[in-house]
Amino acid sequence: MSLRETPEFKKGRAGEHIVAKWFRARGWHVTPSYDYSGEGGNQAPRMSSAFSAYILPDLDVAGDGRRMWIEVKTKAEPTLHRITGILEHGIPMRLFREYKALELVTGAEVYLVIYEECSGELLFRPIGTEADGRVYDGPAMNRGGMIFWPRASFSLMGKVDR
Repeated sequence: MSLRETPEFKKGRAGEHIVAKWFRARGWHVTPSYDYSGEGGNQAPRMSSAFSAYILPDLDVAGDGRRMWIEVKTKAEPTLHRITGILEHGIPMRLFREYKALELVTGAEVYLVIYEECSGELLFRPIGTEADGRVYDGPAMNRGGMIFWPRASFSLMGKVDR
C-alpha cells in the first residue's frame, strides 16, 4: 500500500482541505504546497536554491498584503502530558526546525493549525520559538524528537460543521 492510500494520509489530507476551504471562504488566497510534491506525489514539497532546500508547510496563504505559511495537523484529540496534566498538540522537531529556517528565508511566519476532530475546532498559533514549547527528545515518538504546545496556547480560528 502506498503512503497516499493509508488512513493516516487520507485523514491528514482531509484536514488540509478543510483548513484551505476555511481560508478561501474568508477571502484569503491559498496555494496548497501539497500540489508540488514531485512525480506521483511521493516527495515532501520543497523550496530550493543551488545551496539549500526547505520543506514547505501545507499551505501558503496570502491576503491584504500579508503572507503566512500554514502547517495543518489533524488530531483526534489533544494528548495529556502525564507529568504536568496539560493537554497538548505537537509536531516533529525536524519539521519545527525546517519551518524556523523557512521563516528566516521567506520573512513569512509559520503557523500551526490543528483540526481537532473531537471538538470540531480549528486551533492556531505561530510556531514561535523552541522555548515556547515542551521538547521531547526521547525515542518513543518520532525520530529526532517532538515539540508540544499547551492546547490553551492555541487560539480558536473556527469550528467545522460536521
